Amino acid sequence: MKMMFVSMFSLALLAGCGSSDVVKIGHQPTSEGTILAHILQQLIEDKTDIKTQLVGGLGSTPIVLQAMENDDIQIASARYVGTDLTSSLGLEEFSKDPQEAFELVKNGVAEKFDQMWFPSYGFDNTYIFTVRKEIAEQYNLKTVSDLAAVAGEMNLGTDTAWLERPNDGYAAFQEAYGIKFGKTTPMDIGLVYKAVANGEVDVVLAYSTDARLQEFGLVTLEDDKHFFPPYGASPVARNDTLEKHPELAEVIDMLSGKIDTEKMTELNYKGDIEQLDPAEIAREFLLEQGLLSE
Repeated sequence: MKMMFVSMFSLALLAGCGSSDVVKIGHQPTSEGTILAHILQQLIEDKTDIKTQLVGGLGSTPIVLQAMENDDIQIASARYVGTDLTSSLGLEEFSKDPQEAFELVKNGVAEKFDQMWFPSYGFDNTYIFTVRKEIAEQYNLKTVSDLAAVAGEMNLGTDTAWLERPNDGYAAFQEAYGIKFGKTTPMDIGLVYKAVANGEVDVVLAYSTDARLQEFGLVTLEDDKHFFPPYGASPVARNDTLEKHPELAEVIDMLSGKIDTEKMTELNYKGDIEQLDPAEIAREFLLEQGLLSE
């Protein structure tokens, strides 16, 4: 009975979120999502009279989307073009041109969910192939195509899901690049960085803004055939919230193009490796950009 009461109380709190004057900013449980949520919160509260609250622990894009549809949150700190195109909009084929993909997801999300997809922060968090510095220098590796001559001798570390994905997984990659690795070693995505740094594998598929790229001094290879879809990151807000608070759109737009991939990786490093407070990381960034009152 006690557990039932707690559950019913929690649901009641969520149900009442939409009617509150507080704007709720949801984020996934990553340093990236958390830091961006704090950046949005501090900027909004500095530039407007709007009160905000952060809602964390939203484990995936479908959960974030559901929370927005339910009005449990009104803003998502970060959603990614390629992810929403395939999951939220259910598209199997779409342009890999970043601007065309952006327009497609912006218009699709507006029409289907009545939400505003803002311009990108300025970074993509996409799949990348990465190697140790000595491997890159030994074989003069700068692009993914450069792997063609040596891939047959290499062990690729990657998460299991990518090996099985139909549209941008290993089979499609082999067809696009004509590259097949000598061996593939499936592992949790969180383990690939240390595995390649320690020489357990030769090359890994990683994420472009992950702080461990910097921690282990890894070299990323350019996706010169643009195989992976664009994963530009943007804040997304409910349109009814923007109508209620018209000043919000202008404030959120202040972050457009302000965080490139290098900067986001640096911010993630401060959170994941240096274990700094996300709120302090956000404040330091906003002050550095001249976006926050002293």
